[in-house]
Amino acid sequence: MEESQELKQDPLHEIRERFKYATEAWADNRKRYKEDVEFLAGDQWPKDIQDERDSEGQPCLVVDKLNQYVRQVVNDSRQNRPSIKVRPVDSGADIETADIIQGLCRHIEDRSDASAAYDTGVDCAVRGGFGFIRVLTEYAHENTFEQEICIERIRNPLAVVVDPDFKKADGSDIKYAFIIDEIPDDEFESLYPDADESAPDFEVGELGWTAGEDKKIIAEYFEIVQKPRTLHMLVDGTTVLDDEYQAAVNEGLIPPQIVESRTINANVVMWSKVHGKGYIEEPREWIGKYIPVVPILGNEIDIDGEVSYVGLCHMAKDSQRLYNYSRSAFAERVALAPKAPYVAAAGQVENHPEWEDANRVNYSVLTYDPQSLDGTVLGAPQRQPASDVPAGFAQDMQMSEHDIQASLGMYAASLGQQGNEKSGRAIMARQREGDTSTFHFHDNLARSIRHIGRILVDLIPKVYDSQRVIRIIGEDGTPDMAHISPDLQQSKQKIGAKTIYNLSIGTYDVSVTAGASYTTRRVEAAEAMMQMTQANPALMQIIGDLMVKNMDWPGADEMAKRLKLLLPPQIQQAEQKEGEMSPEVQQVIMQAQQAIQEKDMQIQQAEQMIQQLAQKMKELEAANQDKSVEVQVKSAELELKQQEVHISAYSAETDRSKIMQDLEKERIKAEAGIAEKAVESMNKIAEQENQIVTVE
Repeated sequence: MEESQELKQDPLHEIRERFKYATEAWADNRKRYKEDVEFLAGDQWPKDIQDERDSEGQPCLVVDKLNQYVRQVVNDSRQNRPSIKVRPVDSGADIETADIIQGLCRHIEDRSDASAAYDTGVDCAVRGGFGFIRVLTEYAHENTFEQEICIERIRNPLAVVVDPDFKKADGSDIKYAFIIDEIPDDEFESLYPDADESAPDFEVGELGWTAGEDKKIIAEYFEIVQKPRTLHMLVDGTTVLDDEYQAAVNEGLIPPQIVESRTINANVVMWSKVHGKGYIEEPREWIGKYIPVVPILGNEIDIDGEVSYVGLCHMAKDSQRLYNYSRSAFAERVALAPKAPYVAAAGQVENHPEWEDANRVNYSVLTYDPQSLDGTVLGAPQRQPASDVPAGFAQDMQMSEHDIQASLGMYAASLGQQGNEKSGRAIMARQREGDTSTFHFHDNLARSIRHIGRILVDLIPKVYDSQRVIRIIGEDGTPDMAHISPDLQQSKQKIGAKTIYNLSIGTYDVSVTAGASYTTRRVEAAEAMMQMTQANPALMQIIGDLMVKNMDWPGADEMAKRLKLLLPPQIQQAEQKEGEMSPEVQQVIMQAQQAIQEKDMQIQQAEQMIQQLAQKMKELEAANQDKSVEVQVKSAELELKQQEVHISAYSAETDRSKIMQDLEKERIKAEAGIAEKAVESMNKIAEQENQIVTVE
C-alpha cells in the first residue's frame, strides 16, 4: 500500500532507482573513459605535478605518441567497414526478397549517414572503451505520414546509461536504457509547456549529472516489459499473435483457420520521455522488439562479475608520461646549458665591444690586443667547450617509446615505417601482425552492426507497411526502385514485368561481411585483370569488358559495352540475358501456350453444358408435374450426364495444370541454356495432349 502510494506521488520512482543503480555500476567505466579521452586530447600531466613545475618555471611538454595508433585502428575500420547481409530462414522467405530487404538496409544507411555513426562509435570504443549507436524512426519529409528508419550517431557516450547486467557482446539483451539530453530553459518551456516546473531535475548530482546554468536535463527512457498476448497456431502450421490476426481480418483478408491458441508473456519495448518527477511524454509502445540502443565495446574485462571496458591506450598512459618527462627534462637541460664561452687574457678585448655578444652573434672578424706575460706573447682568445647533454636522455626516450609500442602491441611497421623487410609480401605480413593485436575492435564493431541489422529487419515490415515504391541500393552503390505491398499472400509475386514484394512474410536473419569496400575491391579487381592481360594479351578479348567496367573514369561503362560486343560468339551465347531463349524453345513454349488455350475452351464449354442441362431439368420438372416417375428418370439421366461433364471438365483442368507446371519447368531449363532437353521434354508433353479426353 505504501509502495503504491509512493508510485502515485512519484511515478518515476522505479525509473530513478534503475538510473541510480545503472549509473553507480557504470561509474568506474565512465570515469576511466573521461580520463582516457582527456589524456588523448593532450591533458597528460597530473595536475599537482604540472602546477609545481609551472611555479618553478620548468617545462611540461606533451609530445603525443598515442593518437597515431588510435587513428591507425579507426581509419583501418573505415576502410574495412562491415556490411549487413540479410538471409532467408524459413519457407516463407526467399533469397530475392532478402536481397530487397538488404538493399533497403543500404538505403537506410545511406539516407541516415550511418557511416558517421559507425565511425564515431568505434572511435569512442578505441579511445575510451565504449561507444553507442541508436536507431529511430522519423517522417520521410514534412508533407507525408510515411516514416523512414534512421541510424543516428551518439557523439558523447557519457550521455547514455544502459542496463549494466547485459551479457551479450552486441547488447541485444539490454533491458533498459537512458539517453540524456540537456536543453536550455527557454527551449524546454517552448517544447513542453505543460511540464511541472516545480519538480527537481532528473539527475544524480554526486555521480556527475548536474544541469548547467539555465538548463534542464531530460531523458529518453526505453524498457522491456512483459505483456500477456494470445498466440494462435494456424492450420498451415504458422503462428501469429492475436493483434496481427485481428488486423488482417479487419483489413478484409481471410487468414488461415485457427487450430490452437495459448497465452504467452511477450516482450514489449516501452518508450517515454521524463523530467523531474513526471513524464514529459507518456509511455507508449515502441514498434520494435529490441531496445534501439546498441553499444560498441573495446577491451572487455570481467573480474569476479565487475566488468571493465578499456580503450586502446589505457595501458600505455604511463609509458607516454615517461616519454613526456624525458622530453621535458631534455629540453630543460638544453635550455639551461650555457653557451660555449671565450677565454681571453686581461686587456685583450677591452677595446673591442664586439666580444660582448660574440657567443650569440656571428662576426666575420674578431680583433683583440695582443698581451705578453714576462716577455712571452699570449695566444688569441679561445672558445671553451660547454658541458654536453648526457646521452642517457636519448636512451630513456627510446625505452619509453618502445614501452608504448609494447603496451599497444603495435610497432613501427604497423604505422608504415620502413623496416628490414624488402619484399611486399614481408611488409604486408608485418603490418598484419599489428592489425591482429587490434582486430577485436573491428570484430566488436561487426557484432554491433549485425545487431543493428537485426533491428532494421525487425522494423522494416512495421514501418514500410503500406503499398509504396521504395528506394534500394545495390552493393556497388547503384540505386534502384522496388514495389512493396503488405496485402500479398506470399513474399513476392510477379505481375507482368513487375515484381511486388511483401516484406512482412517469412523470417530473415542477419550476418555481416567484413572486408574492403566495394570501391576498393573494384580497383583491386581492375589491377589484377591488367596484370593478367599483360602476362597473356589474348585474355583482353575475353575479359576486356570486365576490366574496363571496373575502372573509374568517364566513359568506362560505355567502353565496356562496346568491348562486350566484340566477345567471341561462344561467350556471347553463354551470357544470354535472363528470359532470352533460342527459337526452338520459343516455338515449343508457343505450342504449349496454344494447348493451354484449347484446354481453357474445353473447360468453358463444359461449364456452359452444365448450365444448359440444369436449365433443361428445371423445364422438365415444371412441364411434368403429374408424371413424377418420368421426371425422376429424366432427372437421373441429367444428373448422370452432369457428372460426366464434371469428370471431363476436371480432366481438362488437370491437363491444363500439368501443362502449366511443365511449361514453368521448361522456362527454367531454357534460362539455363538447355534448349535441346527442353525441346525433348515438350515433345513428350505434346504426346500426352493427344490422350486428353475431348469434352462432348
